[in-house]
Amino acid sequence: MGMYSFKPQEQATLITGFLRDQLSGHKAVIGVSGGVDSALVLALLSRSMPAERIVAVHLPETGKEGTDYKDVMEISKTTGVHVEVIPMGGIADSFYRTLGVSDSRAAGNIKSRIRMTILYYLANINDGLVVGTTNRTEYITGYYTKYGDGACDLEPIMHLLKFQVRELAKFLGVPESIIIKKPSAGLWENQTDEAEIGMSYREMDDSITRIFDRKEPVSGENDRRIMEMYDRSAHKRRMPASLLS
Repeated sequence: MGMYSFKPQEQATLITGFLRDQLSGHKAVIGVSGGVDSALVLALLSRSMPAERIVAVHLPETGKEGTDYKDVMEISKTTGVHVEVIPMGGIADSFYRTLGVSDSRAAGNIKSRIRMTILYYLANINDGLVVGTTNRTEYITGYYTKYGDGACDLEPIMHLLKFQVRELAKFLGVPESIIIKKPSAGLWENQTDEAEIGMSYREMDDSITRIFDRKEPVSGENDRRIMEMYDRSAHKRRMPASLLS
């Protein structure tokens, strides 16, 4: 998809059709973080099916405080979909204690996989499918947790770069506070995606468009970083290796 030919109305129609086809006869189960990706997917789901067929949950570490909770309640109000709050910090703490976890990155991955386990539990008891919220920028750079937020049954926005996610969110009336918020996976305190990666999403989107869409040669530090992340995360985009022919 070219960077300059993005048509929000066409995308909204395409994705809602995709969601209806994929979820036919099933409920949709989605984790809503307070970030723009999950807010956009919830908005698209709310246009694709009745609110009572959407099982939406916010899975913070503690309770109902902070800007994430406020933004989750805001997108709940905007879409008309009830979002249940299930604090998962106690589960994470028991993992940390049992395993003696001290590495913050490993702890962050544990949190992401606990959230996945809760979503699949809800899918089990509701005859649901877990709807993912990974965008194309994250997919290409590998910026998601394998078997954590990368585990789902369908990915409705995986073809959209981060700037396209924001454009479509704006078009669908996702609250401004969510669209302009600094993206964070919420894996440790004060963590932001861009600080951790060392590049802005706009820079990543520019490089990805040049390298993967326009097939231009890799040039400059940003392009090299993108290709390094792409190569290093290749295992996340492959099925497990096996001798099955």
